[in-house]
Amino acid sequence: MSRRAEAAAGRRAPAAWSAALLVLGMGAAAVAPAAGAAAGAAPAAAPGVSADSEVAADAGLLPARVTVTPGHAALGEPLDLEAWVLVPRGVRAQWLAPDSGGAFSWGAPAARRAPGPGGLDTLALETRLQVFSTGRVGIPGPRLALAGGSQPLERQLPVVRITIEPSPGVADSNAELRAPHAPLGAPWWERVPWTMVALGAAAIAALVVWLRWRRRRVAAPVIAGRAAVPARDPAETLLVEVEALRGLNLPGLGRHAEHALRLTGMARRFLEATAGTPRPGDSTPELVIHLEAAHLEPAQLERLSAALRLWDQLKFARRPSSVEEAQRAEQLVEEMARRRIAERERERERERAAAAGRERVA
Repeated sequence: MSRRAEAAAGRRAPAAWSAALLVLGMGAAAVAPAAGAAAGAAPAAAPGVSADSEVAADAGLLPARVTVTPGHAALGEPLDLEAWVLVPRGVRAQWLAPDSGGAFSWGAPAARRAPGPGGLDTLALETRLQVFSTGRVGIPGPRLALAGGSQPLERQLPVVRITIEPSPGVADSNAELRAPHAPLGAPWWERVPWTMVALGAAAIAALVVWLRWRRRRVAAPVIAGRAAVPARDPAETLLVEVEALRGLNLPGLGRHAEHALRLTGMARRFLEATAGTPRPGDSTPELVIHLEAAHLEPAQLERLSAALRLWDQLKFARRPSSVEEAQRAEQLVEEMARRRIAERERERERERAAAAGRERVA
């Protein structure tokens, strides 16, 4: 190869290296945007915001830190708050519950105490909260109670300031909105067809009225009347009742008051049916006065008045009595009935005699 050819080949070699480097640079430039796009598809989590301080205690200044994650959040987005303080071993310390209300809503706190080096323990607290205020918001640090002299010391950790943005609007095309849901169903009282219910109730009521009207129109079956039973004579009724009372043997059982009560009822019903003047509910004196107006025989009226007073004493005053006295009272009532039967027989004899006289005259 001549010198001129070697020089030409030396000049072509740097040009080839330059072309190769240009191609590699273009490939790197093309790969860089793709890598950036891939990184944008999975953004890193937003960092938290921390605030460090020292808590004054009897043992000195205690290091403390409060961290809120994320430091940039949307309205109402859940936030994580972590706090810790180094306390000397053996010193009693306790986290105090945060004050809910206002723009903050706190979750259930979780506290723990872990031993550390150098005679210090780590008192940690974790909780969640929500902020309902936009802009630059200061989140108060948790409160801590430390054992002191006569009373515990209450300290508060520093305030952490974060940024809260309002919820994305409808015009925000990048907003992550919830999936659409179907509208809520109407309550049952709005779904019931009340018109049909009212018409059904009216139809049932009309049917009931028609059935009752039809039953009333049906002629009631005629029941053949039985022959009228002639009323028993009061005297005969009284004799039957006296015989039934004797069968009970109440005086023999010592039940004189009940015996007198039954005799009084029999005598009163008989006198009301025959004499006509006594009235139901009359007392014994009133009954005697009405019997006097009925023109009873004096001897009969006196015996009946004495018997009525005696029966009142047996019923109300628990007067002692005997079987013989009860039998005499039964005989007195029986005589009243038999006297009534004899009077009725005499009246019938007089009526038959009068009828026979009228037939002879005719």
